[in-house]
Amino acid sequence: MSKTVVTLDISNSAFDVVREMMNRDIGSVIVTQKGRGVVGVVTKGDILRETIMKKADPQKMKAEDVMSRPVVSIDPDATLQEASGLMSKNNVSKLPVISEGRLLGIVTSTDIIRKSGRKKIAEDLV
Repeated sequence: MSKTVVTLDISNSAFDVVREMMNRDIGSVIVTQKGRGVVGVVTKGDILRETIMKKADPQKMKAEDVMSRPVVSIDPDATLQEASGLMSKNNVSKLPVISEGRLLGIVTSTDIIRKSGRKKIAEDLV
């Protein structure tokens, strides 16, 4: 998992979300709300689907309007195989790692590919 996770509050604009993604060269932002912790995930696809495709103004929309929910998360003790299975089952590519309500990190499909190694990928293709 990546321990550095970019979060924004549910009240931030969709434009703020895009700016953070662009400034940090990342593909997602975790959305939080005081008192409730992690409440959503915004990916590049969410932004495109909910703003561009609907011809909506990202400065007038909130993170809440474009985020995916409910949040599919994983425990820090889970294996890569469990993470991969959960992503596949739920059709997501980002899994916040949460323990006792605290956000500890994020596992992405890219993380899984990197850790699985080229040999495993080649075996799966054969």
